[in-house]
Amino acid sequence: MTNYVFVDDYSPAPNGDYAPAFAAAFAASNEVRMLAKTYLVKTPIVLPARNNIALRGGGIGVTKIQSDASNQPVIVIKAATDFVTMADFTVEHIVTPVLGGDGIKLEVAANYSWDNGVITNVRANANYIGWNLGMTAYTILENCGALNNVSHGFSFTSNGAYAQNPLQYYLHKCTASLNGGDGYHYASQGTAPATSVGALEACVTYKNTGNGVAALGLSTNPIASIRIDGGFYGEDGGHGIYLDTWGSQHLIRPGFIELEGDCGIYLSDHNKQVQVGPTIVTNNGNDGILVNCPDVTITGGQFIANGRLHNGGRSNGIYFYTGGSGVVSGVRSRSWGGQQDWGVVTNADVLLVGNDLRNNNLGAQTGVTNPNSIGNRV
Repeated sequence: MTNYVFVDDYSPAPNGDYAPAFAAAFAASNEVRMLAKTYLVKTPIVLPARNNIALRGGGIGVTKIQSDASNQPVIVIKAATDFVTMADFTVEHIVTPVLGGDGIKLEVAANYSWDNGVITNVRANANYIGWNLGMTAYTILENCGALNNVSHGFSFTSNGAYAQNPLQYYLHKCTASLNGGDGYHYASQGTAPATSVGALEACVTYKNTGNGVAALGLSTNPIASIRIDGGFYGEDGGHGIYLDTWGSQHLIRPGFIELEGDCGIYLSDHNKQVQVGPTIVTNNGNDGILVNCPDVTITGGQFIANGRLHNGGRSNGIYFYTGGSGVVSGVRSRSWGGQQDWGVVTNADVLLVGNDLRNNNLGAQTGVTNPNSIGNRV
């Protein structure tokens, strides 16, 4: 095989469909390059089932792959294909996509997995799901995006019926905006000891209809070790970050969460052992953070002016619900502009140490706290 080929070296079909040209190019080389132009495909581009495949364009929005097949993906990655590289292009549907009409999809097969992928500067816009991916031991997405997709922007699903591998995707400076589902969606299916995930680092959400980030596990296949580090999460219709994982040991320290339709952060009763690090959580529809699970530690950060919808009992900076317990230290939780009734709503299992809870509409704190609570400004 040659080192690389250009897809334009292979003539498209008479109807302008470049899918046969992509197939011919990959038959000739492991690396296929595209020019600064738009490529129409009527069937998916299938990355062949061999390792070290690469597809490179001339830049986001400069090289476009457009599909007019509403119920088919633009690109399919064959299962058990490792060391895939993609860079510098946009994939999109030019007809209204329906179920199946995803941007980039990992094939669901016996070994529903791929490893060691490196995806850089690729956008998936106007598809059904932007990125519909399964299990991986290690794959990186750098400066990738998902915009105006019908369902989720990025969707990562593990299924123990196919393979018991993790979802070790490391997303850095990725963006999910204006999608009809969640910006970043993690889910587990089937039965497995647990599914662990990679990390979201300095990522962004904006005005997704669902949650900014959602992780939905099962009792039969918990999701463990959610890691969110830095970034901006704003104006999503649901929660900024929603965890219902049946798993534990999650680390959440986003840079800024604001103007979410519901809570900035929501931790259901199907989690435990969550560390929430310094962050600013402000002006969300209901509580800044709702905790309904045990062993949550909130350290540092500011929960300011939450509860703009003024729903009774849900205008709090920090709300420990029925099953919530943990430690809050070094936090500033205060009202601003007539929003946020309580700095913190607690129970006897919550320890408060060194927090600034002044100037909330109804008061600093309501509910019983651990008797060892100390040093709080009220």
